[in-house]
Amino acid sequence: MRDLLGFLLVLAAIFFVVGELRGWYLGVPTQTPILLYKMDHVAETSRRTVMREDMPVGFSGLVRRGAVTVTVLYERPASFQTGAPGRSETKVFERTYRAGEQIALDEVFAYGGGVYTVRVAYQDATGLFRLTMPGGTDL
Repeated sequence: MRDLLGFLLVLAAIFFVVGELRGWYLGVPTQTPILLYKMDHVAETSRRTVMREDMPVGFSGLVRRGAVTVTVLYERPASFQTGAPGRSETKVFERTYRAGEQIALDEVFAYGGGVYTVRVAYQDATGLFRLTMPGGTDL
């Protein structure tokens, strides 16, 4: 039992030292909650719609430190079947949340079929966040 407590104490010290020097980013967007501790990071998640004309995006959390910028981009790729030309990537939404702000983004972007990309930029951020977008069978 004493060895287990010693091991846990050493592990906690390593976790603390690495967190203070480098920061932590744990999680996978749209699949798990995202835990950040004093970290600069950019995460991108893309979904291509085929059967639907819109994309619901949800992002929630509390910014405890730093800033979080949420950007939604839309791109219509060229279609070889219909011969329709593509449209370059355009920014359809951007908002920055600062320390102490609660994030409760729940928007539906209806720009037609195409590729929707959600880019979340964390600047020295700390907090617990969750990104929700529809999965493969819903697109």
